[in-house]
Formats: sequence, C-alpha cells, structure tokens
Amino acid sequence: MKYFLIALLLAPFQVLANPIDDQCPQFVLRGAPISSLPATNTQYLCKANYAIHYRYDTKTAEYVVEHITLPTISGPARRKDDFRPDPAVPKQYQSQLSDYAGQPFDRGHLAPGANNTHSAQAMSESFFLTNMVPQVPNHNRGIWKQLETAVRSWVTEGKDIYVVSGTVYAPGYKSIGNSVGIPTHMWKVIVDRKSAAGIAFLIPNTPLPVQDLPKYATTVAEIEKYTGINFMPQLPQQLQALETSVDINRWSNLR
Repeated sequence: MKYFLIALLLAPFQVLANPIDDQCPQFVLRGAPISSLPATNTQYLCKANYAIHYRYDTKTAEYVVEHITLPTISGPARRKDDFRPDPAVPKQYQSQLSDYAGQPFDRGHLAPGANNTHSAQAMSESFFLTNMVPQVPNHNRGIWKQLETAVRSWVTEGKDIYVVSGTVYAPGYKSIGNSVGIPTHMWKVIVDRKSAAGIAFLIPNTPLPVQDLPKYATTVAEIEKYTGINFMPQLPQQLQALETSVDINRWSNLR
C-alpha cells in the first residue's frame, strides 16, 4: 500500500491551475498552490530556481515555491548580497531598498540563498526584493534560519523535498517604507515526495528561542485553514493523510 500511495504522488496529472503550473511546474508537487487572494492584486513570477506569488498590496510574496535538491544546495555559487528591486513587477508595486533603509528589520529571504548555490544566476535571483519580507532580526537569524538549515539537512539525508514558504498578515499589521507589509507570521509547508510525508511550521515574526522550533510544527491542513491556500490541489483522495497528520519523529533535528 505504501508504494501504491507514493506512485499516486508521482503520477502525472493534467489539470493546470495557475501560471506556475504552466510556466515552471518543476517547483511544485501535485499542482501549484491556489490562493484565495484577488487575481487583480497579485502576480506570478518564475525564477531560475523558485517561483513566487507576489502581493501588490503588501509588496511581498504571499508564497514562494521550491524543489530543493542536492545540486541546488551544494553548488559553487557564493552569496553576494545583491539585494535589488525585481524588474518583473510594475514599478508602482515594487519594494525598494529605500523601504528597508534605517528600519529595524532584516530583508529576510523566503527562498534562502543557501538553497540556490548551483548557479550564479540562481544565487543572484534569490536576492530580488520580491523574495524578501521585513523580518525581525532575531527571527531571521535564529529560529527561521534553524528551520532552513533543517530542510537542507533532510535533502542531504536523501529526502526529495518540495517547500512552500509564505506570509500571514493578520488584521492591523504594520508596514515600513512605502507600504511594505511586515508579516505577523511566517510559515513553511514541507513535503518529502519519496515517503509521501509532510510537515509544516507556523511561526510568529517575533524574537523566539531557537530551541522552540518543534513547538511550531503543525499539519499542512492547519496552514491551509490559516491562510486560505490549497497547497496541493491535485492531491489524490488516497493521500489526504499527508496534509492532515504529522509525525515529528520522521524529521531529524526536531526531536
């Protein structure tokens, strides 16, 4: 039965849901996440190593999708910190370096640079401001970095990892610069295609102890409920448990 379910996860599916499915489907598993945000207020962007669903109202991504592999995390490209606006977004909806200047927030990656080492282009594109959010420094350099490192360790262990990382803007959220929204929470949805197992994290964008990371583990279904996003719209009924359950013991560095 286990191998039958994994075969279902791997099997092709013809229905295409949004521009990511059409233009860069290699970054998603079982269909690109379907957003509940108005289409007139968002934009889909395909990059060399990830894809974005970008929000015009917050000038940040709702989510970023990645397929993380050994080549993407063990290549020769090195971080150059070439943060810059994304020319693919209309200028009036771009975030700018000036929006972050003098602010007590990091330009925090959703798709981290360390996941984009296989080429200079991929590394450089990871520094587009469409891939950044205003992030509390202790959060970005602490618990969020720990989670990013754990994801790469799972790839090194042999898992076939697909990741969706994104933002939550609770009512009353604040902004910096020219209306760049500060997310109240950040999240990751992580799926191992080999084992048909999933895990998710929903973490407030506040200073938090690094050792508390396991406390924020949850199910994919919980993130769907919180965000209104359907993460794997083409997932067969037989695999629904992937979204509704989580076994933290299947994921090293969390026990």
